[in-house]
Amino acid sequence: MPVFQSGDFVDPRARVEYILFGVATFLIFFMNAQAALLSTAFQQNGLKLPEIGILLSLYGVPVVIVTLFTGKIATWLGSLGSARWGTAIMALGFMSLAVTADSFWPALASRLTWGIGYGLMFAPLFTYAQSRITGPRFIYLLGLFSSMAPLAQAGGPPFAEFVLDHGGAKLMFLLGAIPALIGLGLLFLMRPLAKPPAAGGLALGEALTPNRRIPLVAIFVSGSLFGFLASYMTPFLHAKDVSIAWYFVAMTIGIFSTRFVGLGFFQRLDPRLVVSVGMSVMALAYILLVRVQHPFAVAACGVLFGSGYSVVYPVLSAWISEGLNPSERAGPQALFNAVFNVGLLWMPLPITGLIALFGYAGALQALALLSLAMATFLGWRAFLRVSRR
Repeated sequence: MPVFQSGDFVDPRARVEYILFGVATFLIFFMNAQAALLSTAFQQNGLKLPEIGILLSLYGVPVVIVTLFTGKIATWLGSLGSARWGTAIMALGFMSLAVTADSFWPALASRLTWGIGYGLMFAPLFTYAQSRITGPRFIYLLGLFSSMAPLAQAGGPPFAEFVLDHGGAKLMFLLGAIPALIGLGLLFLMRPLAKPPAAGGLALGEALTPNRRIPLVAIFVSGSLFGFLASYMTPFLHAKDVSIAWYFVAMTIGIFSTRFVGLGFFQRLDPRLVVSVGMSVMALAYILLVRVQHPFAVAACGVLFGSGYSVVYPVLSAWISEGLNPSERAGPQALFNAVFNVGLLWMPLPITGLIALFGYAGALQALALLSLAMATFLGWRAFLRVSRR
């Protein structure tokens, strides 16, 4: 079966835009993925561990706040304009660390700038991508697009590690921004969307209606599981004496292969059932990871987690936009991605408390139980829908 079929896109030009937009997204997130080396870079520049902890955690504050406002900002700049401005601000914050990383307050200004840009860019990217595709394979194509961000995780950190080891932190921050700047240039090849109608408040539109509350809770839980992966998986794997590449590369393979092969089938099913299965698989991956030691077993857990996550995010993203015109999706996507980022960037703080009390294994199992609880609820809702027919 070909990757693209007749009727997948809103018009012939949208197919080219979809492909270029995917490349641009990969390049933008390639830069962002290099954040995995920030702690090491800050240490090389002489910052103390408490200062590094603040620099890493406070980044999430502007991300969530600005993401909430992107629906409103889209009424002024449009979704594509918001993505362009956000990418430019992100790159500025990242590059400026080349001269600020050796001093806490200037480095904090750079990190907050980076966070503002990321918050402004993230939700509009997905709003614009959704506007290019249509038809029965909508979720499949959205899943392929959303694979670009985790795919960048496979290349960004190793690239940053190589540059950091051979050229130092300053060169890492300068060279690492080049992919995002190329991605920014590609964004100017796209046609802008019609701006959503002006609205009061945050322009969240239909995001708070009862049928959209469940995907918001589910994406928070998913973001929380991913938050452990982004913040604490590296030291957890080091404690097992396993290279992080075993897990992260395997996870990326699981995400990409499942979206490429499986989403065409899953999109025909009830989204409640699909997300329930995906979150169950993510939970199982964390439960097994606590118990295995061999690198191949760790890699298998990475594939398992990636396969579960690969269906959760695109299905929930499509669910939150269901029944809305492209110009009406900016607000719901803003709230959806803000809630995801709360789980991703803020939950590591309480997870730190769990680690202090129960260790990494206890924290992993607690998150697995949270995911299983959400999966059980969604599975029950899917069963009720079937039984009423």
